[in-house]
Amino acid sequence: MGGLNRYIFKKAAISIGGLIIFACCVLLMERLLRIFDVVTNSTNPASDASEMIFSLLPYYLGIAVPLALLLGTIITVDRFSRSSELTAALGAGVSLFHMTKPFLLIAAVLACFTMVIEGYLQPVGRYNYRQVENHIKQTAFTAALREGTFTAVGDRTFFAGTGLPGAGIGPIFIYEKIMDEDTEGGDMNQTGFRVTTAGKGELIIREENGDSSPVLQLEEGRGFQVENNQQLGGELSFLKSSIAGAATVTTFRMRGDDEREMTSVELFQNREGSLFPKVNPNVNNSTLHLRIAKAVLLLLLPFVAVPFGLNYGRNPSSAGVFVGVVFIVGLQKLLEFGQSLGAAGKIPPWLGIWGIMAVVVVFAGFLFWKSAYKMGQPPLTSFAQWIAHVQKQIKEKIGPNRTRKLDDQHA
Repeated sequence: MGGLNRYIFKKAAISIGGLIIFACCVLLMERLLRIFDVVTNSTNPASDASEMIFSLLPYYLGIAVPLALLLGTIITVDRFSRSSELTAALGAGVSLFHMTKPFLLIAAVLACFTMVIEGYLQPVGRYNYRQVENHIKQTAFTAALREGTFTAVGDRTFFAGTGLPGAGIGPIFIYEKIMDEDTEGGDMNQTGFRVTTAGKGELIIREENGDSSPVLQLEEGRGFQVENNQQLGGELSFLKSSIAGAATVTTFRMRGDDEREMTSVELFQNREGSLFPKVNPNVNNSTLHLRIAKAVLLLLLPFVAVPFGLNYGRNPSSAGVFVGVVFIVGLQKLLEFGQSLGAAGKIPPWLGIWGIMAVVVVFAGFLFWKSAYKMGQPPLTSFAQWIAHVQKQIKEKIGPNRTRKLDDQHA
């Protein structure tokens, strides 16, 4: 790598790296509010919040990396253009493709990084996040009761008032599902429910054999049971009653019920739906194609970003960053739309992803070829001139008087 390429590589790496960090911080801000809301009732909020944030980082890195690569390349090339460094390099016989090599090297590194993020870290992190969230909701039973919110613990849903001064908590409402095993498939199905209400209650810890078991003691309550959603199984009024094990933690489900929790290797092995039967093969395969396409896309972005960052002349365009954001966001949405069509079985899973990628390849190739070998006006400058020409023609057609009235109205 020559001195010029090392110089470009250094400037680009700083811009892209800084944008990745900035984008992750911005994206995490919205989720932090939800995390803080979840860990409010946790017995160890700092540790749980840190673990949830760490689990979410791969997801937001997957969003930030392509955005940072595109914008960082545009900003770096734009700075070279404005400082006349790009003009000097071209005048010295250095081709635009040669100056694009540092950006391609960074894109290749980030593509490998994205394969690891999308293929392993992100699905495992998503599962860990859901596991921690489920654990917090179960172990935070005592605090949730005192906060006066609905809290699901296993098959039970609890609600309690904000508390009675000097008299425990209350009023209390408990909804409990009645589950029965299906004789055919062996799955647990809900056959009814049980409702318990009480005027007040108190949560105590019972020590047995060295283990702490929570017990909810109720006073002045009633309860009834409905079976098969029709028959009233029984009704009970009581002065005092206890519910043991109200906050017993149940094991979270195994990873693999959601295709977004499966690694790329598992998705590849499950192409026919034999490894994870609960995941539809179309959903499985469309997700796998999308992950591969996201890594390939990074190799194409420099051929789009470099032309967007070019500026010649005395009046350089400043629309590169705006057009870049619109381009990458629109492309991400198109890929997600193609994935949804493949997942629904309306088109082959590969077609919804790679059809769009083929269009991107043609667009990037034409844009870079025109910028590197035609040496005309940069794409965005030409586009801006075309817009100005269209506006001029419109003004000429509607007449000078009408144009003057429109200008007066805008003023």
